[in-house]
Amino acid sequence: MDNVQSLMEKNSELFRQAYNEKIQIWLDHVFLTWRWWIGAAVIVLCLLIWFRLRKQESADRLFYAGSFTAILTTFLNLTGLTFGLWEYRYELLPAEAYIPWDFFLLPTVIMLLLLFKPHINPWFKAIFLGVLVSFVGLPMLSWLGLYEPINWNYIYSFPIMMVIYFLAHFISRRNIFSK
Repeated sequence: MDNVQSLMEKNSELFRQAYNEKIQIWLDHVFLTWRWWIGAAVIVLCLLIWFRLRKQESADRLFYAGSFTAILTTFLNLTGLTFGLWEYRYELLPAEAYIPWDFFLLPTVIMLLLLFKPHINPWFKAIFLGVLVSFVGLPMLSWLGLYEPINWNYIYSFPIMMVIYFLAHFISRRNIFSK
């Protein structure tokens, strides 16, 4: 048991050292660079678009769906990062997840898909989201140097994005949002 404790303490110390180094790299090479400003601009644009286009009577149910999306995508991103499937560079904060993507861009896109043309078959919207994220969004993030797939192929994101949309759609249609 003492051996496990010793190994865990050593691991914790190595993690603290690595994180301190990451913060220093972020301060020296990421903070306020043009790529950092892209992340900040994405957040501001998503907030402006959402507040401008949302319908007040739908805002609560869509916000729940968007919050669920943010939590789920953050969990999936952290899982992928932990297993070395991809990495993000030029984070807005020296955190592991790419906050503009997880907390703002994906939730905003999904909330807008749920808001507009609500009677369109959810399969079409899910496929659209999967194509948009997998074959436009992620390659663009990679091209900009913000995202680096390591052991990941863009096509893998396609069914995952579809499932995320279906779950958000389900949450947004729950009866608890009825007046």
